[in-house]
Amino acid sequence: MTHDEQRTQFRNAMASLAAAVNVITTDGPHGRCGITASAVCSVTDSPPTMLICINQSSYVHDVLHGNGRVCINVLGAQGQEPARVFAGMTGCSMQARFDQCAWHAGRLAVP
Repeated sequence: MTHDEQRTQFRNAMASLAAAVNVITTDGPHGRCGITASAVCSVTDSPPTMLICINQSSYVHDVLHGNGRVCINVLGAQGQEPARVFAGMTGCSMQARFDQCAWHAGRLAVP
């Protein structure tokens, strides 16, 4: 099996794992953006800490890091469309992603 075939097989297997789907959002001096992520987990409750894995080559990574504030929006079964939109599957711009849903700013002014 070639490396590409192994990679494809691994990705297909991981896509079959059950995981919570989240839209990670941020807003601040580096801009407003969001991304769909399933690589999210709790680390500790003292202080409350979450781990979010975002590919460093993604421009969203730099915006999230630059703003320093994020909101983890956990989606339910009815959240399939926002998950698709923020995963970039619809090809719409970042602003259009936010325009498709009603957002409320949280305590840290993050959608």
